[in-house]
Amino acid sequence: MTIQRERPSLSTISGTTVQLGARDTIAIYVWDGLSWVARFRDGRAELSDAASWFRVHAGLLRSCRVGSVAAIETVGMLSPAMMEKIARLHLETDARRVARVRASTTSAAAFRRLCADAASTLRAWSVKLMHGAD
Repeated sequence: MTIQRERPSLSTISGTTVQLGARDTIAIYVWDGLSWVARFRDGRAELSDAASWFRVHAGLLRSCRVGSVAAIETVGMLSPAMMEKIARLHLETDARRVARVRASTTSAAAFRRLCADAASTLRAWSVKLMHGAD
């Protein structure tokens, strides 16, 4: 079962970056017809769909010098380097998702085998009990 599909090229990403702090940047962009937010903070990166991210972080944006000239200076276009970071983040996220699906599939198959073995053992015991009662 394949759930990973080829992503469109980086040139199809369009969006902006917003510097929230010295070591905190978000990229708000559209890629492959979906809206995303990638947050890069303290050397870590996280990827969210835009609707979920804004629902959770609306207060953060309100407290971030919104309305000031400094806030406007922190908004910029996506650079090629940022697009590369975003592409890597998507690849890593997709790889983790595939690994989780594979692990779940493997666990489910093992559980099915365990249940089949248990059912077989119970049938064998019941046959022994029925024949032993004769």
